[in-house]
Amino acid sequence: MKMRLIITNILVFVGFTSIFAQKPYRGAEVYSNTTVQYGKFVMSMKMISGSGMLSTFFIYKNDSYMEGVYWEEIDVEVLGKNDATVLSTNIITDGVSDNTDQDVEEIEFEFSLAEDYHTFTVEWTPDSVVWYVDEEMVRSASGENATSLTSNASLRFNAWISCSVAWAGALNPSDLPKHQYVDWIEYYSYSEGEFTLQWRDDFDTFDAGRWSKANWTFECNEVDFTPDNAYIEDGKLVLAITDPNPEGLYSTNNSDFLEIINNNSSGEIQVRLFEYGYYHCQIIDLQGRTILIKEFVGDSLNIPCTNLNSGIYLLTVNSDNISATEKIYIE
Repeated sequence: MKMRLIITNILVFVGFTSIFAQKPYRGAEVYSNTTVQYGKFVMSMKMISGSGMLSTFFIYKNDSYMEGVYWEEIDVEVLGKNDATVLSTNIITDGVSDNTDQDVEEIEFEFSLAEDYHTFTVEWTPDSVVWYVDEEMVRSASGENATSLTSNASLRFNAWISCSVAWAGALNPSDLPKHQYVDWIEYYSYSEGEFTLQWRDDFDTFDAGRWSKANWTFECNEVDFTPDNAYIEDGKLVLAITDPNPEGLYSTNNSDFLEIINNNSSGEIQVRLFEYGYYHCQIIDLQGRTILIKEFVGDSLNIPCTNLNSGIYLLTVNSDNISATEKIYIE
């Protein structure tokens, strides 16, 4: 593994709050219903690439954001900028004095953490916190910040957009939607120097007994967390970052070569092209999931939509010389 260590004192502080305001974008957070003290946490994840966006796993003492509560948090945080090559390993403590101690080391890799699945591991004991990527240690912390992490904490994944351009980079809205994928996670308890496997979740289904979905936001977060943006797909936990109003993302004047006719009586959508050719057509929902793929030769295509739920979808049509996306409404 090739990587470069960057030690920095700069971390954008994001105070967790239950304030739900209308943010411009939507993200996702999944958190465990129970808490643990110490342990080993191993997971296979494919992270998000894209400036301004972050994909994470973190261990968090519930209610740390509240006034007068001592903050305790351990982060595995991938910055999407620069093709997701930077992993930020963080310990956040204190907060009672309104002056959190942010112990941050950023590790830069020579490959993208978004192109494939990688195994991330955190070992949390009374004496230290150790981070691994693909079974290679990337950081070990054993100072006062690490040993002051003594409270039970929940396990959390989230995908969000930072307001700090200086830290996370500037968002390009046309990059959306983006997705963080979690293939599996294992939790090992800790006792007397030994880790013991307690459970593994392969995300074949969403286990509501183990996990819940967030519906809040926090300061310097440009997304509202919404349960719809956390879901299971093909045996993976998916956390999506989306734009709920994507009109501005697609500025192509589609009327020059494309017309869409929604025939409610027949339950079909007709796509008419003003040029005969070979086309690739997709229907995508607002969480970025591909619902349908069609390839055809000609200048028109009828798409049955009776099996689609009511709502808004994006229909994309591509060929060698055109690319267009239109919003469609299914009643």
